[in-house]
Amino acid sequence: MPKPPFSPLLEEPARLDALAASSLVDTPPEAEFDDIAQLASLVCDTPVALVSLVASDRQWFKARVGFPLCETALNASVCAYALSAPDLLSIPDLTADPRTQDNPLVTGEPFIRFYTGAPIHHPNGQVLGSLCVIDHEPRPGGLTARQADGLRRLARQVTTVLRERQLNMEMRATREALRTSQERLSFAFAASGSLGWWDWDIPANRIYAGEQFAKMYGVDPVEAAKGAPLAAFVNGIHPDDREWVGDRIQQALDTGGEFSEDYRLLRPDGTLIWVHARGRCFLDADGKPLRYPGVAIDITARKQVDAARAMGEARLKSIMETVPVGIMFAEAPSGRILMGNQRLAEILGHDTLYASSSDAYGAFVAFHEDGRQVDGHEYPLARITGGECKRAAMEALYQRPDGSRCWIMISGEAIDDEAGATIGAVVAVSDITDRKAAEASQDLLNRELSHRLKNTLAMVQSIATQTLRNASSLSAAQEALAARLIVLGKAHDVLLLGHSESANVRDLVIGALALHEDTATRFHVSGPTLFIGPSAALMLGLVLHELATNATKYGALSNATGEVDVRWGLVGEGEATEFRIDWQERAGPPVVPPKRKGFGSRLIERGMGGSHVVISYPTEGVSCALRVPLTGLQLRG
Repeated sequence: MPKPPFSPLLEEPARLDALAASSLVDTPPEAEFDDIAQLASLVCDTPVALVSLVASDRQWFKARVGFPLCETALNASVCAYALSAPDLLSIPDLTADPRTQDNPLVTGEPFIRFYTGAPIHHPNGQVLGSLCVIDHEPRPGGLTARQADGLRRLARQVTTVLRERQLNMEMRATREALRTSQERLSFAFAASGSLGWWDWDIPANRIYAGEQFAKMYGVDPVEAAKGAPLAAFVNGIHPDDREWVGDRIQQALDTGGEFSEDYRLLRPDGTLIWVHARGRCFLDADGKPLRYPGVAIDITARKQVDAARAMGEARLKSIMETVPVGIMFAEAPSGRILMGNQRLAEILGHDTLYASSSDAYGAFVAFHEDGRQVDGHEYPLARITGGECKRAAMEALYQRPDGSRCWIMISGEAIDDEAGATIGAVVAVSDITDRKAAEASQDLLNRELSHRLKNTLAMVQSIATQTLRNASSLSAAQEALAARLIVLGKAHDVLLLGHSESANVRDLVIGALALHEDTATRFHVSGPTLFIGPSAALMLGLVLHELATNATKYGALSNATGEVDVRWGLVGEGEATEFRIDWQERAGPPVVPPKRKGFGSRLIERGMGGSHVVISYPTEGVSCALRVPLTGLQLRG
């Protein structure tokens, strides 16, 4: 059957939540509620009394007197109408009221006729049902004033019982939570193995402590549980720490503040341990110290690890500062630089970047051999910390912050954890500028040797041709050719003596040109006696040799009449003084300027270190003027 139009509170969520929270529906009978129902029946002189709880789909009786059913459907409920009643709901004749005249309990067994109900409230104010009295006969006058007052008071007693039940439930929950918390705390202290607690009763000067704390300080755990004097625990502090620890404790007492310090304990057996103690002073209403609870943890193992780590870091730093290369550590995957040695700062020209930078590449400016700037992701450090590879290396021309440049070699390797995951990287940075210069010199020397070999073969051919052309007989040609080849070998010996202290310019000129002299009238040399350093001597010999070789191939020495003038000397004054040597060809074939420059021509134009070379090609003969500052010659008179 559909529900009659009961109180709008019937399905109110807050009311139903309160009913559920009361934990009364479908519970066994309880004396408190049974007594209230009996008293209601006696006070109101009715055969039926009920403690009725109204749910959204039924009404259930927590206590009942003279009523056979423990619950009914809502279409048989009269109490549902009482939910909105501000006071008592009284219906003198249920058969005459439109709300109840069709109620099955009115029209059938047990044929109820009279009803009066007082609302039952939850301690939070929500109405849960009613305390009602019922008669099988109509009562036109309803209850007397005394009966109505008694019913109201009994309904309030139901609320009182509910409040007591709620308080008892909350107390039980609190006790259970406290017990659980105490068990967990005890278990935590026991499981930690190194954590102890204390509670200092300051007015009584007694410290109550757990077993672990007492053992740390060398106090009997039984005595500590009963409360031991402060001095018993203070005596356990290392003598060197006792005074300053006492000062810190006193400061906390004076200010009502916290205490948090690391210090040493000296046990009765002579062993030394480190503890971290943390506590707080609580003051009374007058601002005087009252209690000082706290905990202490054994940190000996941590201190040992810290000391070992510090020693390891010191050793690592010492090693890093003694190696001749730059070392840099970075974390992965961020690439943040953690550490770098002094040699690294010297090579790269930075002071503080490598101690704290979070950008491993932002301050780096470097270039590949082809001149292209190195991108940040190309550096070995970036590739390794980014997970691209485990090892990487590269050479680059590095530009320091001051603009100077140097060649560097960067070699890096990953630092992995036990699972093989990259957690960092270490790179070594070496200054390879000298090596690069040596490689460039070696490359130049190789090309020079290759070129010289070709020129030597051409020179041998030229010497042989001129010798045979001017020889009076085959035997004379054989003798002259052999002699000239010997002179050629000696000339190479002179050129390779660059390690000697100095060379006479005249001897150098004559020696370099002697191989090309076939008539003793080809060369005309003049100049003062001067000595130049080995490097300058070698380069001058090479220049003269190239000039003579070109003259033999194409210029004044390529015919039978050509001649060459070679003059040298000093020009200018003071710091502007220069060494000058002039080469002038004449009487040779008409000069045709070369269409391209070979290695020999470039070598002539390069001259000596810091030199200025001018080569011209007039028709009457090639000329070359070479000037060199004295500082590039190690010159002496």
